[in-house]
Amino acid sequence: MRILNPKSRPLLLFVLLASAGYSQQIPEAIDLQAASSTYDRDSGHLVFQEVTIRQGDMSVSAKLAEATELEFENAAWIFTGNVQIRTNEALISGQKAVIDFQDHRLVRASISGQPATINWESSENDEAIVGQASELIYNREAGTLSLAGDAMLSSGISEISGSTLLYDFNAEQVVAGSPDEESQGVRITITPEETGGKESGETSPAEPSPARKDES
Repeated sequence: MRILNPKSRPLLLFVLLASAGYSQQIPEAIDLQAASSTYDRDSGHLVFQEVTIRQGDMSVSAKLAEATELEFENAAWIFTGNVQIRTNEALISGQKAVIDFQDHRLVRASISGQPATINWESSENDEAIVGQASELIYNREAGTLSLAGDAMLSSGISEISGSTLLYDFNAEQVVAGSPDEESQGVRITITPEETGGKESGETSPAEPSPARKDES
């Protein structure tokens, strides 16, 4: 099932996750800060405690980060414990994330949690976009974001939920559910906004007329 997205802000959010440096030939510098680190020379295993990695307006932080390659030219990093991916206006949170870097840029991120969540607020007066699922997978090459496991995406008065949701950046569409027999389908909820008061033309119940006295 394909549903046209009424707003294009999710596209802006997840393009930002790849950092502003994607449009440049030379990636922005990557800054890593950690409370402590250990290195196993034999295995090449790196462990960072209370780590934050920044590139441009994007940052990734967690209690623990592990990798086998310090350079970000072609490396996979595993983050665990209070994982947060931030941009100026976006926040993705989970308990674990596997992030693949190529040519010093983020190309794929898999974030899991109970649930993993997305929250993005525009500087404009639009409604915030909120989403959650057991696993969120961003794939830069495919131009998609997958939400799997009790997936939900909402903006304003509308909410869409299902076992799986797929956001296609190029088509600016949400693909919900699956044609296979195991699919649990999709559910869309529209919640009318409160008027904040009585609508025009609404009248109060008529008060009872005072009792008439019997004429003498």
